[in-house]
Amino acid sequence: MLTPQQARQRLRRVSSHSIEIAESYDELLNDLLKEGLHFLDVDRISVWLVDHIDSPNQLNCIASSDFQNEQANSLEIHQYPTYFEQILLGHTIAANNVAQDNRTTELIIHNQNSSRALLDTVIYLNGKPHGVVSCESFAEHHIWTEDDIVYAESLADSCSRRLMALETLKLQNQLKEMVFVDTLTGLKNRRYFNERVQSAKNSQYRLQTPLSLIMIDLDHFKQINDEFGHEAGDIVLAKFAKNCQKQLRLEDVLCRYGGEEFIIILPYTAEQQAIQLAERLRLSIENMTIQHEQKIIKLTASFGVAEMGLEHTIEETIKKADIAVYRAKDAGRNCVIAN
Repeated sequence: MLTPQQARQRLRRVSSHSIEIAESYDELLNDLLKEGLHFLDVDRISVWLVDHIDSPNQLNCIASSDFQNEQANSLEIHQYPTYFEQILLGHTIAANNVAQDNRTTELIIHNQNSSRALLDTVIYLNGKPHGVVSCESFAEHHIWTEDDIVYAESLADSCSRRLMALETLKLQNQLKEMVFVDTLTGLKNRRYFNERVQSAKNSQYRLQTPLSLIMIDLDHFKQINDEFGHEAGDIVLAKFAKNCQKQLRLEDVLCRYGGEEFIIILPYTAEQQAIQLAERLRLSIENMTIQHEQKIIKLTASFGVAEMGLEHTIEETIKKADIAVYRAKDAGRNCVIAN
């Protein structure tokens, strides 16, 4: 049996584990709730967060050790003024008898709690009450000790840190996504291409599968900008990207390489298959009708295809695809050339 101090030290170790984006809050907080159940010897622990931290109207259950049994999913603050006054002031509620404690009798009246003893501790975010960790006992005579209260407050702090870590991780992923996305077309950019093509090359070595690249250069794009304006040019780029994306597999990666240049990574694809795809894309682009300010803009593109042999480097294959594009331009544009 752990002493209260050992239990809190163990909780600190568990809460320090690195996290990943979780499928649910239950998954994110499950290990912490299990620790609390074990030490506090209670029947259920749940985590609740307010809907708006600056002007809360509702408290919503986001995780529970026992979601299978009947449990309210949300509490309207206006229905429980005494309870929420304590919570929003940051006070811990240790009710040995829920029905008789004036801070918790509202929960019984509104049939939102079947527990006999309740220990609710506040979760903070940036110094403001953000929610509660609610520990419930269904036993007839459950007396909360000072050690229980200290541990429950530590549990609330651990949940708070875990939730903040998740938000930080989400923000980092969003920032990373922004770094890798071309905002005009919504496609991945050249920086992402450089990382992704290396990953594709590593998979090729490991699985001994074919890998090809398609380089695409829009024909006479400067002329489109000069004749119709840069806003029209932006629309053309966005429409082109959307048209191509619809025709690719999930594993294919279309990136904006720079300006009016684009490149596609085609895993598990030999040169002949890549040529066939490039030809389908060429025809679909040729048949596009782009309207801007009651004017019709027609578009074509030149394609260079290169298969990346196991013995070839990424740089060699990109150069081959680039040379093939120049040959397509020299051949009159609007065609597919394989190198």
